[in-house]
Amino acid sequence: MGLRLGIDTGGTYTDAVLVEDGTVLEKSKSLTTRHNLIEGIASSISSTLANRNPKDIGLVCLSTTLATNSIVEGHGAKAALVLMGYRESQLTLANLDQASRDMPVIMVAGGHDAAGHENCPLDVEGIVQQIVELGGSISAVAISGMFSVRNPSHEIALRKKLLEVTDLPVTCGHELSASLDAPRRALTALINARLIPLIKNLIVASRQTMSDHGIDAPLMVVRGDGTLVSSDFAEHSPVETILSGPAASVVGAQFLAARPDMLVSDIGGTTTDVALIKGGEPVLSDKGASVNGWRTMVEAVKIDTHGLGGDSEILYDREQRKFTIGPSKVMPLCVLADRYPEIVNDLKGFIDAPWTKTNMARFIVLMSEPDESIRLTNQQRSLINEVKDHPQSMQSVFAERHFSLAMKRLIEIGVLTLAGFTPTDAAHVCGWQKDWPAEASVLGATLLSRYSEFNLGRSYRGAEDFSLQMLAQTSRQSALCLMTAMINDAEGSFGRPMNPHNRKLLDRMFSTESEAAQGDENPNSETQWLGLTAKLNVPVIGIGAPAQSFYPPIANFMDVEVIVPEHAEVANAVGAVVGVVRQTAQITISPLAGHSVMVHAPEEQKEFENLELAAEWAIEVATGLAIQKAEQAGGSDIEVKTERHDNSVEEGGQVTFFESIILATATGLAG
Repeated sequence: MGLRLGIDTGGTYTDAVLVEDGTVLEKSKSLTTRHNLIEGIASSISSTLANRNPKDIGLVCLSTTLATNSIVEGHGAKAALVLMGYRESQLTLANLDQASRDMPVIMVAGGHDAAGHENCPLDVEGIVQQIVELGGSISAVAISGMFSVRNPSHEIALRKKLLEVTDLPVTCGHELSASLDAPRRALTALINARLIPLIKNLIVASRQTMSDHGIDAPLMVVRGDGTLVSSDFAEHSPVETILSGPAASVVGAQFLAARPDMLVSDIGGTTTDVALIKGGEPVLSDKGASVNGWRTMVEAVKIDTHGLGGDSEILYDREQRKFTIGPSKVMPLCVLADRYPEIVNDLKGFIDAPWTKTNMARFIVLMSEPDESIRLTNQQRSLINEVKDHPQSMQSVFAERHFSLAMKRLIEIGVLTLAGFTPTDAAHVCGWQKDWPAEASVLGATLLSRYSEFNLGRSYRGAEDFSLQMLAQTSRQSALCLMTAMINDAEGSFGRPMNPHNRKLLDRMFSTESEAAQGDENPNSETQWLGLTAKLNVPVIGIGAPAQSFYPPIANFMDVEVIVPEHAEVANAVGAVVGVVRQTAQITISPLAGHSVMVHAPEEQKEFENLELAAEWAIEVATGLAIQKAEQAGGSDIEVKTERHDNSVEEGGQVTFFESIILATATGLAG
């Protein structure tokens, strides 16, 4: 395989590994610096290459959770969505109305019917004028025409004109999926458009860092199915990097654990991603990648994503009188204090106060100066000025003025972030992790445990007792993630939210005596009397930076073999360098009058007298397209396999033909 550098840019850490012939030679971790991605990438690469010659590297492979996290956290660029031939009612399908909320949606006449015939001419000039009038308020454009997979000419014509008169990146739905589900195709195109600036920044940062370190090698990016594409390919189709990080982790876990069947659980800073490996192959989603309720048409590893990570915020629920963990993510107090030591004094000041508020342990942090093109309200500017020099506690900032709406918007566009107490802090208090100074974490634990007691919640015997209970709760919630994934897989609904009643039952199953008492006025109530034991018949492979802290205790909640393999903390980066290039091309054949059929190729609609002649031509075209896509994705030594699936019904000796799908799959080596 030669010397390869794998990089994984996650929401919290950026990892790097050097792998040669299947052996991990070097590895390193650095904090991801979202305000300047080059810093985190450069730090990891520098540490990894400390004793190596950069000129020996033959390939650099990158995986990332930035696209996934952007969707989970509601971030992303603002894009215009152009819908051709859609009805207003179709916006409610596939959650398209929610996904396009606050985005300009331009609905126009045009598009084609199911046979690929034009409904009506497209007013290209009029649409372009509407886009131009939006000015700097948008960063990209997504185009989706009804039945464009049968005839993409309108999408192609509009994109061509937009690229002539604007410098905006343009996404066409027909290039992302061959499915007829128009609303989901439009959703996928919109998400792709919103992700282009984000992934472009990552790729530019990676290339710059490679150049600075003297690395002259191809740059590949992991797709959501665990395969690789060139950085140019990923830059134009970033939606395919949805679940890139989790997919790389699955491939890496398989490589490190060497088990044919396993349940892979990757816990990062923001999410826990659960996946299945059966017979040595990751299980792929047959319905497209789904993240945060948006079901796209991107082929990806079947992932069950939960808002639970090392940086999940721990907050007190006053209604239930107990602490919750996640799904929101914050910067751990220990990390914040390492950057801004003065916040320790702020926390000490709150410790001496006669009363306690949860906002005392929460801080507002400036991540980057807002872009000059962004219009800010007076309240938003005032809030930025409050935290410009150093982070401020929310208790201090909100003491006299209410900044909630301003803060929410600034967090959404990446100008601000929050810091607070997390499982990572709890692990530092208990000495399970020693990556950062623990003093701020201890003070945060003291404030939160005191707040619980003041609000009729549970009493704790100090910061360490509180932190141990939060770690136990994190392990219990991790066990719940695994059980949810396995139950949903058995019911054919892997990756979907569990029925609330079933979830409540599982939650009660895994409640220990001490945890059950957290929400009870009477610690001796019968809620503690129910105790059930679950068993998993496949091993759980725990990977990710916090895995060693949170995963071994899962055995306290269920009967299961838990394995945290060597190099588990950099499994994503390992998975990035062991993948292959794989691209597919799909062509549909539909019936016409008599025995005639129509082949719907991307650039041409062609009529044939019979199905066999059509299939022969379609296979040839699909093979060529798959090879072309694989080469564009950076593949070499390409091999192609083709499949033909005819949908027809025979009744009374009469055969009725409905449709034929031609699928060509091209697989090659990376680099």
